[in-house]
Amino acid sequence: MRVSLYRLTFPSGFHLAPHEHELSVSETLPTIPADTLFSALVQAWVRLGGDPHHWLDPFVRNEPPFLLTSCFPWAGGQPWFPKPLSFQPTREWKELRFLREDVFISAAKGKAVHSRPDELKQRFWEVQELPRVSLDRCTSRSNLFVMARVRLVRDCGLWFGVAWLRPDLPCGRTPFREAFGQALAELGETGVGGDRNLGYGRFLCEHVDDVTWPDPRPEGFGVLLSRLWPNPQELELLRQSQVWRFTEVGGFARTSEGRHVPRLRVRLVVEGSVVPAGIRGGLVNLAPPGFTTHPIWRYGLAFLYPWEVDHAP
Repeated sequence: MRVSLYRLTFPSGFHLAPHEHELSVSETLPTIPADTLFSALVQAWVRLGGDPHHWLDPFVRNEPPFLLTSCFPWAGGQPWFPKPLSFQPTREWKELRFLREDVFISAAKGKAVHSRPDELKQRFWEVQELPRVSLDRCTSRSNLFVMARVRLVRDCGLWFGVAWLRPDLPCGRTPFREAFGQALAELGETGVGGDRNLGYGRFLCEHVDDVTWPDPRPEGFGVLLSRLWPNPQELELLRQSQVWRFTEVGGFARTSEGRHVPRLRVRLVVEGSVVPAGIRGGLVNLAPPGFTTHPIWRYGLAFLYPWEVDHAP
């Protein structure tokens, strides 16, 4: 598969509340999941005057024009990947969350890894706790609280990949590859996450390269580089996974009317899980009961890198 790699740098950092604590300002995710990035791109497309149905309909029909990875660290001039959950050669590797590109590829191919785990221990970011003050509108009393912000360390950034399946598919009157570029540029200007009025979440984006990654064998396994929502027909196949974990997400959605409504909560399989290559995932409608204005979609398509290690029961 042909994959476009993008590198993001955040001059002012960002705040992204964990979905399990979506109202929290004192906590933040250190990276950006694919489903969050997808939703932000849809909102950016709408701000540009685009019709969200033109963007979403191909995904709902299970004819996606592209697949997204989550955002992972970029350091030392190269991308780092999530450590596969089944990769535990020794106890010392357990604490690592990310692997350098060459180590990840060797592990995925079942080849010997010559790097030591201590060589891969690197600090990509720091989470700062910034004091903030709010004022009560009625009493004018002040309330001190702490806001968490991710600051990437020097020469570090984030990256994500886009696997183009149907780049020339129309998104309205615009080919999807062009629409994607426009939405990404708009998102960089306005920012992703919370407190964007302070400059948080704004980023500089660079198209680093177009690379060719192997496709997983249909009967084989793959390492998830995105979060996955397996549709009900895939649950039995998911049980054949080598190793997987899930996280529960919720949060709020901004509707076409400008209101914020709570999404239904859903469990997503996390990055680094090793699942059967036949799993595709999909979009799930998280509109709450009684909300019938339009669906509220959560992206959950599988982006898989082939895992060629024999399954050890």
